[in-house]
Amino acid sequence: MSDDLNDEMAQASTALFTQRGIDAIRAQVQCLRPSKEICECCGADIPRERQRAVHGVELCAGCQDVKEKQMRHRSAGGRGNGYV
Repeated sequence: MSDDLNDEMAQASTALFTQRGIDAIRAQVQCLRPSKEICECCGADIPRERQRAVHGVELCAGCQDVKEKQMRHRSAGGRGNGYV
């Protein structure tokens, strides 16, 4: 039974990693606007590496992470583990 759980966790992790890659590529392809230098949410500087890696980026990595967690929480209909 432990092996089944490990397999499920590995599959879920792979699916999440793949989806994030797809989302990043879609964002680059669809976005023609320049990246922001300052986070639209918290006002922190956005590192040049992030600006180059994510075309049209508007949020720092921390704010983007929070936004994605909120979106996942909403898409789950508010049913979750309470970590948002």
